[in-house]
Amino acid sequence: MTVSEELFRRIFDVLSLPAKQQDVRNKLMHDILVRVCREGLKSTRHGFGNLSSQVDSLCRKHKVAPRDVVAIHAMRRHSNSIAPILPDDFAYDCRALAIFVSAVFGEAIPAFLTGKIPTMGRHVENIQLSNYKCIRCTVLAWDDATIKVGVLNQAFGNDCLVVDYASSPDYIDFTYLRFVLRVGMQLNLLDCGVVRNHVQPKIIVVEPDYLLDISAVANCFEDYGHHPLLFTVNRMKPRTLNRHTLLGNFAGAALDNVINHPECKTEDIIRSNFRDKALDHALCGDFNVSEFLLNAKLQVKHIREIVDEIFATYKRDKAILEPSFVCEHLGLQGRVDLMTTDLQLLVEQKSGKNFYLASHRPNKHGSLHIEKHYVQVLLYFGILQYNFLRSGKSTDIRLLYSKYPLPDGLLEVEPLKKLMMEAIKFRNQVVATEYWMANNDFSKLIPKLIPQTLKTEKCNEGFYNRYVLPDITAILKPLHGLSPLEKSYFCRMMRFVVKEQIISKVGFREGTGSCNADLWNMPLAQKIETGNIYVGLTIKRKARSTAFSGYDTITLNVPELNDEFLPNFRRGDMIYLYSYKKGNLPDVRKSILFKGSMEAVSDKEITVHLNDGQQNPDLIAGDFFAVEHGGSDIGSATAIQGLHTFITANEKRKQLLLGQRPPLSDKSLRLTRDYHPDYDEIILKAKQAQDCFLLVGPPGTGKTSMALQFLVREQLAENENASVLLLSYTNRAVDEICGMLSDTGIDYVRIGNENSCSPVFKSRLLSNVMAQVPTLEGIRQTLANAHVIVSTISSLAARSGIFNVKHFDLAIIDEAGQVLEPNLMGILSAKNPSSLDKIDGEAITKFILIGDYKQLPAVVQQDAEESAVADPLLKAIELDDCAHSLFERLIRMERSAGRSDFVGTLRKQGRMHPDIAEFPNRYFYMREQLECVPLAHQRELRLPYDVESEDAADDFLKAHRVIFIPSDSCRQPNLSEKANMEEARIVADTIRRLYRQMGQAFNPRKSIGVIVPYRNQIALIRKELEKLNLPALADISIDTVERYQGSQRDVIIYSFTIQSRYQLEFLTAGTFEEDGQIIDRKLNVVITRARKQLILTGNEVTLRQNATFSKLLDYIKTKGGYKTK
Repeated sequence: MTVSEELFRRIFDVLSLPAKQQDVRNKLMHDILVRVCREGLKSTRHGFGNLSSQVDSLCRKHKVAPRDVVAIHAMRRHSNSIAPILPDDFAYDCRALAIFVSAVFGEAIPAFLTGKIPTMGRHVENIQLSNYKCIRCTVLAWDDATIKVGVLNQAFGNDCLVVDYASSPDYIDFTYLRFVLRVGMQLNLLDCGVVRNHVQPKIIVVEPDYLLDISAVANCFEDYGHHPLLFTVNRMKPRTLNRHTLLGNFAGAALDNVINHPECKTEDIIRSNFRDKALDHALCGDFNVSEFLLNAKLQVKHIREIVDEIFATYKRDKAILEPSFVCEHLGLQGRVDLMTTDLQLLVEQKSGKNFYLASHRPNKHGSLHIEKHYVQVLLYFGILQYNFLRSGKSTDIRLLYSKYPLPDGLLEVEPLKKLMMEAIKFRNQVVATEYWMANNDFSKLIPKLIPQTLKTEKCNEGFYNRYVLPDITAILKPLHGLSPLEKSYFCRMMRFVVKEQIISKVGFREGTGSCNADLWNMPLAQKIETGNIYVGLTIKRKARSTAFSGYDTITLNVPELNDEFLPNFRRGDMIYLYSYKKGNLPDVRKSILFKGSMEAVSDKEITVHLNDGQQNPDLIAGDFFAVEHGGSDIGSATAIQGLHTFITANEKRKQLLLGQRPPLSDKSLRLTRDYHPDYDEIILKAKQAQDCFLLVGPPGTGKTSMALQFLVREQLAENENASVLLLSYTNRAVDEICGMLSDTGIDYVRIGNENSCSPVFKSRLLSNVMAQVPTLEGIRQTLANAHVIVSTISSLAARSGIFNVKHFDLAIIDEAGQVLEPNLMGILSAKNPSSLDKIDGEAITKFILIGDYKQLPAVVQQDAEESAVADPLLKAIELDDCAHSLFERLIRMERSAGRSDFVGTLRKQGRMHPDIAEFPNRYFYMREQLECVPLAHQRELRLPYDVESEDAADDFLKAHRVIFIPSDSCRQPNLSEKANMEEARIVADTIRRLYRQMGQAFNPRKSIGVIVPYRNQIALIRKELEKLNLPALADISIDTVERYQGSQRDVIIYSFTIQSRYQLEFLTAGTFEEDGQIIDRKLNVVITRARKQLILTGNEVTLRQNATFSKLLDYIKTKGGYKTK
């Protein structure tokens, strides 16, 4: 059956469903639409965006008739809603879906379907727009006066709408859009009027799903100009801590304390801040204690006066600090310093100097505000306007300058329309530039990245030349002195990082990943199905995490949900918490949001930790609460900063990382002691390597428990004053490293936050260690004396100032195969000012990367075609795909150079029984040829199942280490293709049999693990296990392949789940070829989790369509493990 035949059959199934299964109808139609788009956009250059943009792109590509395009978008909107599709609309929607399938696949609608759908579409010519407040549309064409657009968010009878963007009021200039627009771009047309059949919007927002942070926009409004490229330049700036930053952080905390604890003493506020920000104070290079204390006391004095002034008018008990907002209308997001929950007051605080206040000279707008601050507060007010329909008369807008006493310290802000429009224009230009960078060669921008480009306004030349120009030059000058290879590398990686960020914001293809815009684009039913939202939550408990914090730990009751609901939240995930009224649907765009992280998840309750606790617990209130995934730009920002750090690194380090010089080795070095005969040779090679070493650690080879431990011990034994940095990609892996260090008596401290750290290791957190040291000098000494520091890569990148005060002799990066190059380059290229004379300023003298590139790679949302590298300069250094890790590239470089001194492979594995290890050894680890240690369980000749068999199935289970149980096709119209009822029953029955055989030896955390490709299958298997009424089975881990990497169980059961050929693409994603052999990373992870037995179940007809799966089935048959009916 072809894909199109299968989709037509699915539409027939939808038409056959009874009307009472309305929710199933909606969901299946939406699923079909998503799949058509995914299939239709394969191997195309369609860039980004939501489902509407994908539909629009395919309709243009296949020249779908305008009337049918209108009908297809109507069907999309209907299926996207939880509201029942009206009977009159249902048949027409199925017709539109069938036409869409026909157009995309070039196949006629089959006869079995034509009799079930209308022969003609309905007349839509007279349907007029119902909402002129916001028209979401897509660009079809434009000239110097008008834009032709297709309407997406509401019914409209014509194939296009004409937008007049030339006849705008004096304070609005849309002419710049001529250079920004492109076919397929989405627009929001806001507050539209109609003049001579043309729509005239007051605001046009390009690509509104791309939310820009308001503070990032405002920070580009400098006195010397606000060119869109300044946004790019600001992202290259290194993250620095200075005295101004510390004072700003203190002022924000002081505002919180003064509002909620008016009686709090100034000394206590300062002491509390020092305790919370001890590490920041220690890392600040220009921190002066006496100066800070003086300024801090002045800030508190002014804040007290200003707060009293504010709350003489407004209610203090309604004051909320640091609430967050997302605004899809304006394409903006942000966090406000202070407002009231009734939205009557909006205040943004600034702690620094204001030239206009100090000199009492007005700016060009006739006010005393700094323009960037003015822009920031105006955009916050814009969010209130469009999210909550507030007006300038109903909300009081203020700027709080806490450096100054009243009346200067609290300035009123008029909602200046012209400046607001200029800020939206800037936002649009930045977004358009980002999209351009994602699809073009970044090197074309470099000639424009000069100070003259950024300086677009007249300003105080003396001040600019003395204080501003040097900083800009320090960022831009390195871009113009790059070698051809360095330039190619930097530019290709910049394009890759920017594209990844866009996809993380707006999506790529629905169903292939998650993105920030899912918050409003994904149907609620789909959010619930995918576990990406909790709804109907009620408050159980509000608590303070410390005596000095606000109410920041919120525990919520989880209501009884349907059996299929499986939350897609883990400890440490970023979240939004918000309330909504009974009878309403949860919507982040209409709510005050609390940002935080998930602290604990269980069936009955969840606990979230808020980033900004509220001193008044009554502010966290509502009928119901929802929790959704939060987003952050920190990953892409760190990557861009890291790339810039790389191009400013010393030449020796750049040459090493780009393969322009060989690593160095000192063969005279010897180990200080013997560690283990299976590891000593590799530990010696790693020690002799002077600047880098690559350690391949296949599953079960003891890379953490043994190899990493011995590497650390040898470094400390060689030099008792050595400093070692241990990094890993995930908190789970860092917990494992901490466990090894604790068990072996190696002292260490950990960088990170409490919410993502195992409770066992919280006492080792640097913040908690420093809390015991009352002085700044004591804190710095603690940092200097820490010989081993452990962290995730992201936590260290957020605290890169540590390299300014500490040099590391050795850095070991575990899970290196899961880290993209841009995320590691900044760390490996960092400089330490105190070591300039000794080691060329390198913060890290030597690094060791540990990983297994045959396991799961880094998560990348771009297609392989998009991340592929064509530049011959880059291919010459083994960089052929940006989605590959630095670890993998460096290994290929060493192999191509014929060197073996800088690569080691661990070959003794103590996990898999030889019968399980045989297949991955033969097909995945041909080079490595893993050997068993052997441990006791690897020497066993038979499985330890001695309970009398119930039947032949038990006998079969006892007799074979590797088993395949074929499953029959069991498609059901009302069941997702990501779930398989037949296999769920097979898995549950197999677990029952294993549990019976294991008896008292059964341990749910060690004995049995279940791996599936889709989360939907987890819920189905759980349901089948519940029917067995065996409570001990409730704690068995059932998870996806991605979540299982790094784990192991005695018995692994894998449900392939799939029944359609197209699903093989997902199941085999990440495969690559080595020595003529296909390496299936996902399958490799599945097999190598098992210690004693591996049981697989799947649809053989589907699996046989993949060569690797076919080899696996043949292998199992030859070993006798194929279970016949």
